[in-house]
Amino acid sequence: MYFVLEEELFNMTTPKCDEKNKETFKGTLIFWLCQIMGELGVHCFISGKTLRGLLYLSMTVISCFTIPVAVSFVMFLGKRTYGLDLIAGIMILVVAVLVFIDAWTIANGRYANKVNGKKYRGGLWMKIVAILGLAFNLTYVFFGGDFFNISETISNELKTRVVTVLNAGVSDYLEKQGLFFDKEHQIGSFEQIGFASYFKYFEFIDLNAGLKISYKLHFECPNQSTWTITPSIVDGKLKWDVTEPEDKRCSENFPLNLNEK
Repeated sequence: MYFVLEEELFNMTTPKCDEKNKETFKGTLIFWLCQIMGELGVHCFISGKTLRGLLYLSMTVISCFTIPVAVSFVMFLGKRTYGLDLIAGIMILVVAVLVFIDAWTIANGRYANKVNGKKYRGGLWMKIVAILGLAFNLTYVFFGGDFFNISETISNELKTRVVTVLNAGVSDYLEKQGLFFDKEHQIGSFEQIGFASYFKYFEFIDLNAGLKISYKLHFECPNQSTWTITPSIVDGKLKWDVTEPEDKRCSENFPLNLNEK
């Protein structure tokens, strides 16, 4: 493998001795760099097109990393994303098209090294691979990558995590209270039942006779919204009543399920 790469790099910088190859480089390596790491601009850097490579690299980093992080932060604060996901989708689509243009240019023998002006030799198989690569990239962008719908994807994932944490905390509390009640015939404090009060996204507050849950995010429900769970004893059995937040978005987005407890 080392010797193959060494030969390719040599061919990219040193023209062949015969007349046919005096003004060209072998294009296999630069083509595969374009296909595999084109979005990072690697083939541009190798061929001396630094500014173009920086453009590809920056657009890829912004669309695939910076914008998703920004969308997550903005949604965490409960703010609108103002089409950031659409911008990311457009940017990654533009890069995919530009990479295809480069690959097609290489395949047709028209892609030149900016340092010495010599072109890379293409081939029919490169054209076929370039078309297949474009088809794959477009399919991924539109159907598999969610680049045009980052905010909805992150929203759904965050909703799932919040609901899971909320119900897991309540389930643990009710289970431990149930065991304590069966043994002591009374409701216990967090300390008495051995309940850990810290849960991600929520603050669990001990009411001694019950539980208060305060929401710590701004996402899909106002910050500091509260759920209150209070006990009652019916026919010697422990029952629980839930008071949900006034804002209906909280119960709609983060349903609390006591039926399974």
